[in-house]
Amino acid sequence: MRTLWEYHRALGFALLWLMAFILYIGTLPPIGQTPAPPSSGAVGALFLRIAGVTVKRPFCTASVVPSRKGDLLLTAAHCLGKVPVADVVYAPYFRNGTTPFGTYAVTGQVFSPGWFPGGRIDRDFAFLTVAGNVQRRAGAEKIGYSSPVPARVTVEGYSLNGGPVVCTRKAATIETRGQRQLRFTCGGFDNGSSGAPFLTGISRKSGLGTIVGVIGGYQQGGSTSAVSYSSAFGRDIHAVYQELR
Repeated sequence: MRTLWEYHRALGFALLWLMAFILYIGTLPPIGQTPAPPSSGAVGALFLRIAGVTVKRPFCTASVVPSRKGDLLLTAAHCLGKVPVADVVYAPYFRNGTTPFGTYAVTGQVFSPGWFPGGRIDRDFAFLTVAGNVQRRAGAEKIGYSSPVPARVTVEGYSLNGGPVVCTRKAATIETRGQRQLRFTCGGFDNGSSGAPFLTGISRKSGLGTIVGVIGGYQQGGSTSAVSYSSAFGRDIHAVYQELR
């Protein structure tokens, strides 16, 4: 028969094991969500630069897309228009406060016809140009179509704390205001993740894929960090892209 001390010792060990297990669980990311650097160097963060000083926290996400000059980015239209583009810089593959591929000053912005003046939710995408050939350093994501709806997409975006979030889940669609939107459910995509690409067909070798949407559109990408939306990618975005590339 066990003594009272042996029972207390066994209970103590059990409590220590339970505490260790709880601490371990707390270090794990939510299912489907990986708080790790983007798998692609072509996904990066947009920062404000005021009076020559770059704000430490990114305000949106953008991706390099193929172009002849290697200077073209894709993001969400609602990220732009509030500050002069001369005050915006791009850092591809930004992680842990470092910029392994350098930073690039934004030199221009192009919106889809129909985005202004009301900000149509089916046109929430925009292109940026930067000073320098960022594509040569970081690579580039292709631009595809959101129809048919892909079985799964990977979304890579930044947040105000500077850390990237990568999540792969099943994609869906909704109809709102007579417009179809992509819908993606995964936590962690808060302020700073607008413009984050919905990627398919990611190469295991290069980490590059095809963008079929960016966080934006309905509710400017979502009213909570757990559900994100995107304007559908079809003829409209490809028409603008063909003029720029």
